[in-house]
Amino acid sequence: MKDSIYPQMKIIETDKYILRPICVEDAISMFEYYSQDKVVKYLPIKTHKSIVETKRFIKNYFINSYKKGNVNHWAIIDKKNNKLIGNIGLNNVSNKDKEAEIGICINPIYWGNDIATDLTKYSLMYGFKVLNLEKITATTYEENPRTRKSLESLGFKYVKTYDKKMKISNSVKMIKCDKYELYRKNYILSRYLD
Repeated sequence: MKDSIYPQMKIIETDKYILRPICVEDAISMFEYYSQDKVVKYLPIKTHKSIVETKRFIKNYFINSYKKGNVNHWAIIDKKNNKLIGNIGLNNVSNKDKEAEIGICINPIYWGNDIATDLTKYSLMYGFKVLNLEKITATTYEENPRTRKSLESLGFKYVKTYDKKMKISNSVKMIKCDKYELYRKNYILSRYLD
């Protein structure tokens, strides 16, 4: 199924969720999680202070990206209540290098339900089959063992731990990050071995 406003963007439907373009009407639900320090702690954005700020973020980041033809981010809609519970996408897509980085943000109310693991499969499929990427990377933080386990269950391989400079609560800190990667050939092979 395709979106009526952004026809180049595929809408993905699973048993429990719909992945569709993010729109300004999602601002109230998105504000619920982007207004929490624990959600944005390691993201390159500040904690949102108002719904107006979230609307501006949606317009400046997601909608402008769609208008430029970058259709790599989806709203995660819970089919039970038709509510936005997070967003997922491919960041830093390089057509030249044929790679991207997976990114996902979930409302903490839904943490611990394997949503990220389930929906990352669809982003991987989109990246490898539609965008024809050769490699998809992921970065997590040492204090997040659940994400590491999720990435490994999807076939990602650990590459290295490194220090990343992050601005957290108005101060710059060095944070230990783990980098993972999944190559197209390994992804394709793993689909046949399941």
